[in-house]
Amino acid sequence: MRDLARIESVIEEKLATMGYELYELKDIRAGSRSILRLFVDNANGITVKECEKISHEISILLDVENFSQSPYTLEVSSPGIDRPLVTEKDFKRAVGNRIRFRLKGPEGKSSTLNGRLIDCANGVCTVETKKEKKEIPLSTIFSGKIEITFK
Repeated sequence: MRDLARIESVIEEKLATMGYELYELKDIRAGSRSILRLFVDNANGITVKECEKISHEISILLDVENFSQSPYTLEVSSPGIDRPLVTEKDFKRAVGNRIRFRLKGPEGKSSTLNGRLIDCANGVCTVETKKEKKEIPLSTIFSGKIEITFK
């Protein structure tokens, strides 16, 4: 039986010893098989060669941990620069960048806000817009994305 919470913890520990961080883990059913998809990151970003190395190490770990009796495919990838920012940890990594926020509004309506993320701590993001600095509770943020700009 697959215990995803347990294996996620084991994968996080292994990645930490390798200098990486598990950004997201997905277990996707695909017919009689499944796909175990790991999105991995570190402060310098992830290269294809690093994904190969991580895939090899995690594959061995999953075999040792007897992760699954049914067939599955392991995929290791970077979350990408346009990854959604959802958790406080995600926003902390993005401090200093311009962010587009999707905010939860009353009665299920949403709004957007663009600005430079100045700080994110204790459940509150501080954003500098063209007009003002705003403090936005994480509980009111549906998601955010780094605005990619080309010079």
